[in-house]
Amino acid sequence: MAHGIPSQGKVSISVDEYSSNPTQAFTHYNINQSRFQPPHVHMVDPIPYDTPKPAGHTRFVCISDTHSRTDGVQMPYGDILLHTGDFTELGLPSEVKKFNDWLGSKV
Repeated sequence: MAHGIPSQGKVSISVDEYSSNPTQAFTHYNINQSRFQPPHVHMVDPIPYDTPKPAGHTRFVCISDTHSRTDGVQMPYGDILLHTGDFTELGLPSEVKKFNDWLGSKV
């Protein structure tokens, strides 16, 4: 993994040892990810979508892999929407526009 190492106000980024071999990287991290827990990551359990949001909190809504199938998707209220996967089937401009129009309707 790349690590930032501060040095006189600058950050050095080291190259991951597997960066030139994606197959080896996938195998290594896929096998080891269950044992790897970064110290700054805190696991949380999702709460039901209809739970009232406490004052001062931010509600994240996470979706992924909609693959141009956003018609009829019921989206819970949230402050921040994270779409973390494929939103088109083929990456066609018409699919991107359709997704953008759908996303714009969620405001």
